[in-house]
Amino acid sequence: MNGIFQWLLNSRLSPQAGTPSATPGGGLDTPLLWLGPKDSWSIRDACEGTAVFGATGSGKTSGSGRAIAHALLKAGCGGLVMCAKPDEAELWKRYCRETNRLDSLINFSPSERWRFNFLDYELSRPGDGAGLTENLVRLFGTIMDVAERSRGQQAQQDFWARTTKQLLRNCFDLVIVAHGRLLLHEIYDVIVTAPASPEEVTSTAWQESSTCWRLIQKGEAKTKTGVQANDFTLAVKYFLKEFPALAQKTRSIIVTNLTSMLDIFLRGALRELFCTTTNIVPELTHEGAVIVVNLPVKQFAEVGQLAQMLLKYIWQRASERRDVRRNGRLCFLWADEAQFFVDPRDAEFQSTARGSRVATVYLSQNIGAYYAQIGQSETHSVMGNLQTKLFHANGDPMTNNWASDLFSKSWQFRGTAGTSTSEGNNGRQSVSKTFGSSDSLDCEVLPSEFTSLRKGGPENNGTVEAIAFQGGRIWHATNKNHIKVCFSQR
Repeated sequence: MNGIFQWLLNSRLSPQAGTPSATPGGGLDTPLLWLGPKDSWSIRDACEGTAVFGATGSGKTSGSGRAIAHALLKAGCGGLVMCAKPDEAELWKRYCRETNRLDSLINFSPSERWRFNFLDYELSRPGDGAGLTENLVRLFGTIMDVAERSRGQQAQQDFWARTTKQLLRNCFDLVIVAHGRLLLHEIYDVIVTAPASPEEVTSTAWQESSTCWRLIQKGEAKTKTGVQANDFTLAVKYFLKEFPALAQKTRSIIVTNLTSMLDIFLRGALRELFCTTTNIVPELTHEGAVIVVNLPVKQFAEVGQLAQMLLKYIWQRASERRDVRRNGRLCFLWADEAQFFVDPRDAEFQSTARGSRVATVYLSQNIGAYYAQIGQSETHSVMGNLQTKLFHANGDPMTNNWASDLFSKSWQFRGTAGTSTSEGNNGRQSVSKTFGSSDSLDCEVLPSEFTSLRKGGPENNGTVEAIAFQGGRIWHATNKNHIKVCFSQR
C-alpha cells in the first residue's frame, strides 16, 4: 500500500504548470473572490465554511456556486465533490475545462478505472493511527450510523451498537492476524460461520466447515507482536466462549445487524468500487486532484448516498491528519443538494477546518431540508460553523425568517401623523391634527426581501443576486454585516 501511495502522489493528477496554488505562502487573507470593490472572499473565509441557500431556479448553482467553484479551481485547489444530480459530474468537468484544470479531474464511478478498498487503506495507510482496530471499528460504525440515520430509544440502541462493534472488533483482529489484510467478504465469512452454541465449538463438523475456526488455527501459527498476541487471544476467547454463549435471539440480532450492513458492500457497484483493490487515495486532493464521486443519489439512491458519505468521512479524517506545514494547499469539500450528505459530525470537523486548510461549501434549497435529515439542533450546530452564508431568491418562509434573524437589528424611527374633522353644534367644522413618533428594534433585512432577488436568465440579463452574511464581519460596501452581491451566469 505504501508503494501505491507513493505512485499515486507522484502521478500527474495535480494542477497544470503555472496554475497558482492557494497555499499559506500567500497568506490566509489572500483573496479568492471579490464580492464588492473592497470586499473579498479570502482563503481564511473559505476555510471557515460556506452555506448557500436558494430555491430551485434561484441561480444558486449557476450564480454563486459557479463563481466559488471557479475561484477554488483557479487557485489550484484540490477537492472532493459529492453528486446528487446526474449532471453534476459533467458540470464539474466543464468547470475544470473552463479553468484549465482537466488534468486534475478524477471521475470516481463504476465505469472508470478508479478503485478504493477503504478497509485496506485504513489498515495500511502511512501515518500514526493506521491499522488500529478501534479506528477501523469506528470507521465502520460511522458508516452504519449514516446508513441508518436512526433516532429514539437511545439506551436500547446504544446496547446494540456496542455489541455490534464488539463483534466487528474481534472479526478485524482475527482476520488481520491470520491474513495480514482486510477484505470485507472474509469478515462476512467469519461472522456467518462463528459457532452458534458452546456445543458447536467442539464439533468436528463445524470445525471442518467454519472459516472462523480456520482463521483461528491460522492465526495461532503466525508470529505475532505483543499487542497482536493480546488482541488475538481476546478475539479467540470471544468467538469460542462469549459469542456462542449469548442467547440465541440476542446473537441473531447482533449478527443480522452487522451482516445486513456488510451485505450492501458485497454486491454491485459498492463491491467493485470499495472492496477490490486500491488505485486512488483521498490524499490526492491535497496534491491538487479534484475527485468527483459520480454516484449521483438521484440515480443510485441509498447506495450512492452511502458510498459518498463513506468517502467524505474518510477524506475529512485524512485532511485532519495532514501536515499543512509541509503542504498547505487549500482543499475543498463540495456538496450541492447538501442535505443528502450532511452529518452532525460536520460541526466538529468544521471547528478545526481552518487549521486543516479545508473549505466546506454546502448548497441547498432551504433550512428545512437539513432539519429533515439530521434534526433542528444538529442543523444549527453545523450551520453555526459555516461562517459565510449566501441567500438567493427563496419563497420558503422558514428559511427567510431564519436568514433575516441572522442579520443585524437596528432601532428604526417611525413618525405618525393624523388629521380628524368634527362638526360642532353651530354647524362649523373643526380640524385637529396629531403627530407622534416611536422607536422599534427591527431586522435590517426583512424576510420579504429574499422573495424579490434576481434569479438570472434572459429577463435579468444573466444576473443573479444574493445577500451575503458573515458573522463578526462588517462589509466595506455597506458598513453592516451583510451585503447584496451580484453574480453573472455568463
